[in-house]
Amino acid sequence: MSDIGYRIKCIRKENSLNQIQFAKSIGISQGNLSEIEMGNSNPSAETLISIRTQYNVNLNWLLTGIAAEDGTTYVDEFEKRLIEVFRNLDDYDKNEIIEFIRVKIKLRSI
Repeated sequence: MSDIGYRIKCIRKENSLNQIQFAKSIGISQGNLSEIEMGNSNPSAETLISIRTQYNVNLNWLLTGIAAEDGTTYVDEFEKRLIEVFRNLDDYDKNEIIEFIRVKIKLRSI
């Protein structure tokens, strides 16, 4: 069983889904999913993106099985950099940054 196939199977089982349900949710056939889980084929880029989107899975972890050094997974490099810098701020500055982000989000929805 390939590592990526095993991780995909774990995601499916963590969500208490059978192969038919999981395959349908990510837009592939049950047979294709079975082949991926057994390590006989690799998922397409579209399938990986669908899994990431539908099940909020870190794509780096899905591809490599590796999370960040501290065990944290990040959505992308931007999120990782933001968290690393944010951790070095004092509480006042952290609150200010949070409010700034909220304003940015609100302005985008207008």
